[in-house]
Amino acid sequence: MSFELVACLSLLDALAYNYLMPIAENPMVDHLWIVRPKKNQYGEIPKASYYLAPSKNRLVRFIKMLKNCILLGNRNKVKAFISFNPIPYGLIAMIAARIFGKPIHFGFIGSDWYHYVKGTLGKFLIPILRQADFFTVTGQRMREEMLKYGFEPQKITILPHSINLSHFQIFDGDEKRYTFIFVGQLIRRKRVDLILEGFSKVLLDHPKVTLCIVGDGPLLNNLKNQAKDLGISRAIKFTGYTIRVHSFLKQARIVVMASNMEGFPFALVEAMCTGLVPISTPVGTIPDFIINEQNGLLVQRNDSDALARAMSRLHQDKKLYEKLRQNVLKTRSYFSYNNAKNVWERWLNSLK
Repeated sequence: MSFELVACLSLLDALAYNYLMPIAENPMVDHLWIVRPKKNQYGEIPKASYYLAPSKNRLVRFIKMLKNCILLGNRNKVKAFISFNPIPYGLIAMIAARIFGKPIHFGFIGSDWYHYVKGTLGKFLIPILRQADFFTVTGQRMREEMLKYGFEPQKITILPHSINLSHFQIFDGDEKRYTFIFVGQLIRRKRVDLILEGFSKVLLDHPKVTLCIVGDGPLLNNLKNQAKDLGISRAIKFTGYTIRVHSFLKQARIVVMASNMEGFPFALVEAMCTGLVPISTPVGTIPDFIINEQNGLLVQRNDSDALARAMSRLHQDKKLYEKLRQNVLKTRSYFSYNNAKNVWERWLNSLK
């Protein structure tokens, strides 16, 4: 038996692509209707059509997306709704799902859970969110927190972050252009400013180290000015937004994250699958996958000195670097599409 699904989400193109591909490739899914502000530019998703809601006005965009979800929910072959970022996109899809009595999935990926649900709006949102039929989360820590908030355990499954491993091949060249790399949005919670501070301290003792910042966002100019003020611009490359992330990852040795809040970022997955060793803050479900001193180094939040020490140590200690890298490579297969497909297989079978 085959059927159709409606996916309501926004997300960056690469994230949306990687979340939807394991669903679209399932033989039970005859067609995937994607309700989104814009078409995905990262890659073609098989068996997919778009209902777009392009608008800079957030309220207008939400109304258009709700209208599209209702139109699609009326289709007999549409069996269920899938959403990521439950707030607001899951709630939009939930209205349509409940109008037509169809199941709804909520996929929590990080900021939606830690910022909204655990924030001031949580007491109003949790009773609504609990009504969904299936939840996916980034790791065990998030699942345990949901159980404390009264979510039903049989509804919650850890969805492995999965990527097309063929797009992120391991690169073993001896000469790497960048010692360190950051990949992600240039927004406040990512604390790229802290990475620049830490890097400036590393540069004092190791004048040949380099840093690549891959991404765009509202803080781009501020960060460029900070690098200039710190006198480290010569050692940093700001790439801006690019879908060719791997072309920069393969030129780097160590990926650095200093976020105050995360789920488990795809940027870490892509970097680790390319063979980079991670340094990160232990936020969200990152400690479920990165074990300090085993396959990476974890440092406390908001501590540029600790970050600098970890960066210097991993740069200098070749034996430690190689040990961590070998353990990183052992985790690579976990992030294949196959593991994510198995999660969806179980839920899709329940829809028959």
